[in-house]
Amino acid sequence: MLNHSILQPSRIHDSQPTVVFFTTTAKEALETPPLCHPAIFLNAKNIRVVSFDLPLHSDEISSFDGVKRWTMEMVEKNSDLIAPFLKEVSSWIDQHLDPKAPLGFMGISRGAFIAAFLALERNTPVPLVLFSPLQDLDNSWPRDEAQLSFPFLDFYRLSNHATFFKDCPIYLSIGNHDERVSTTKSVSLVQKLLHLKTQEQKRNIPIELHVFPSIGMYGHGTPDRIFEEGAKWMSEQLKT
Repeated sequence: MLNHSILQPSRIHDSQPTVVFFTTTAKEALETPPLCHPAIFLNAKNIRVVSFDLPLHSDEISSFDGVKRWTMEMVEKNSDLIAPFLKEVSSWIDQHLDPKAPLGFMGISRGAFIAAFLALERNTPVPLVLFSPLQDLDNSWPRDEAQLSFPFLDFYRLSNHATFFKDCPIYLSIGNHDERVSTTKSVSLVQKLLHLKTQEQKRNIPIELHVFPSIGMYGHGTPDRIFEEGAKWMSEQLKT
């Protein structure tokens, strides 16, 4: 069952713009500083923000090894636990949001990974704000099980879906020495998207890469100015 929360703007109107925003839990995304700051910035721009608990995450369990919990479960059961979650969230969107209203997806770290794959699940290009995104499950996968579970590892690499993501407006930010999710992987992803997209159009490609001085543990933190900049970019994409 999906656990979700909604941060409503002060003025709700027809075709209300909505951003689905992921961190680790809905409460963290909408209530816990500093990770809730993007939601607060969006809300100030009259955007509804919806968030969901990620699979195998809750406010009672440490989020530190959450991605490891995903991969261990996938190995033990030899099944994909992310795909059913994405389908549930997608179904919730279809049932509760106006299909004509502007919609964007946003996330931090593993939440950015989920936001991107939610867009892929829906097979509809939407604006994406990806703060320090996890790019794949490689580093958390048990090494001796990698061969057995290769289909999951191969599918859950953002770079393997570049032909889809090149058509999404994207704001991607990353610290200049992020040792948790790899600065190099984010830069390489954007380069790949731009290489594909420039074969179709030469100018005004709405894919942005923002590299900032790394902060926090493993250089994986994000400063408020980047959160605010990403929220402003999203509001412009949604034309609020």
